[in-house]
Amino acid sequence: MLGIVGYGGFVASAAALCLTPGIDTVYILTRTVSGGRREGLASALGINAGLVVHTILVAAGLSLVLAASPVAFNVIKVAGAAYLAVMGVRSILSGGSSFSVGEKDGEPAAGSNLRVFAQGVLTNVLNPKIILFFLALLPQFVATPNPFGPVPFLALGLTYVALSTLWTVVIVLVAAPFSRLLTRSPRAGRVTSVASGLVYIALGATIFLTA
Repeated sequence: MLGIVGYGGFVASAAALCLTPGIDTVYILTRTVSGGRREGLASALGINAGLVVHTILVAAGLSLVLAASPVAFNVIKVAGAAYLAVMGVRSILSGGSSFSVGEKDGEPAAGSNLRVFAQGVLTNVLNPKIILFFLALLPQFVATPNPFGPVPFLALGLTYVALSTLWTVVIVLVAAPFSRLLTRSPRAGRVTSVASGLVYIALGATIFLTA
């Protein structure tokens, strides 16, 4: 089918991988607990939009070029690590003033959802682990020779994105009630901001150590 081999096996593998906690899962959980359901959903959609970008890069053969170029790979790695580190420092220095930035009295702050979405996209696109992951996974289910060009890569990648979107939305819906509990305490808001900042910095360090 469209140059895809073992599509059922791919769906099963993709579902299992989506259920495996990783950087994206931790990031979305942190955004949800610190900012509420709307911020969590915006970050989840941003993360999965980043996966669409990776899918297009793999289909176009650009991910292979990036992975084969130590300079390009390291630039992406350092940029991704630095971006998360800056987010972490800003969260810590906010002292809780940015707590529930995505929601206020049940309403989203103006423009905040779009900003959180963009942050999710950048967090995912600048993660070199995703590049390596897609390069390792997708070709295993593409026929050789492949007469359909980028089509099977796009189909497989978008299938993974669909499964990931469903799972990350579930994560947000499960975690959101904890955010509502924390908003009742200003002290909890300050603690959450610091904890979120430390998580972002740790995620940045994980990306930086990617070989």
